Amino acid sequence: MEPRTLHIHEVLFATRPRNGEYYSIAIDGRGGSGKSVLATHLSKLLPDLILINGDDYFEPLKSETVWGAFNEERFNHDVIQPLRRGSRFVYRPYDWHAEPHITEREISVDGGLCLERCFSFSLNLEWDLKLWVETPRTLCLERGIAREHMPKDRVLAAWHDVWQPREDRYIRDQRPREIADFILDGTRPFEEQIRPTLDKLGGEHAT
Repeated sequence: MEPRTLHIHEVLFATRPRNGEYYSIAIDGRGGSGKSVLATHLSKLLPDLILINGDDYFEPLKSETVWGAFNEERFNHDVIQPLRRGSRFVYRPYDWHAEPHITEREISVDGGLCLERCFSFSLNLEWDLKLWVETPRTLCLERGIAREHMPKDRVLAAWHDVWQPREDRYIRDQRPREIADFILDGTRPFEEQIRPTLDKLGGEHAT
């Protein structure tokens, strides 16, 4: 992959937001590709950006193979549909380790929004910037297995038999690499790939 540098302020703020109110960024890629690390780096460059992690809607599922799944219906109701109408929504993340598991907080998007989750390009929103994290499938599998706390055999089955095949279908059918505005290398530090545009900081382009 040819090294490239994304000057985030210059690219993101080149035009007005597509929705007329705030800038929106989608970070997509396989599970274990490095999406969360990228989102953290972006939050340093764009401190007014509201970050949403799709895993906040990853909930328990009764299955012999997997133990959880994205609650697509609830995420669409809570986040996607309200954002199609405006800039406010009630966020209800699922916390596996707390009681009650679901709490609520109202979010108002002013400067911008960044959603980090698998399959985000396919969600029904107009994104100003679509970032795809390209990481080898085998490395994603290694990272995924390493971060789980379930028995290793079950973790391997979940990733190998369910989650990665679903990602394979998404990549084949939706072709996210082709519609991405920028492809980042998940094996390299994001600090080397995304940087601010110095003459854009602090001026009219600041979020």
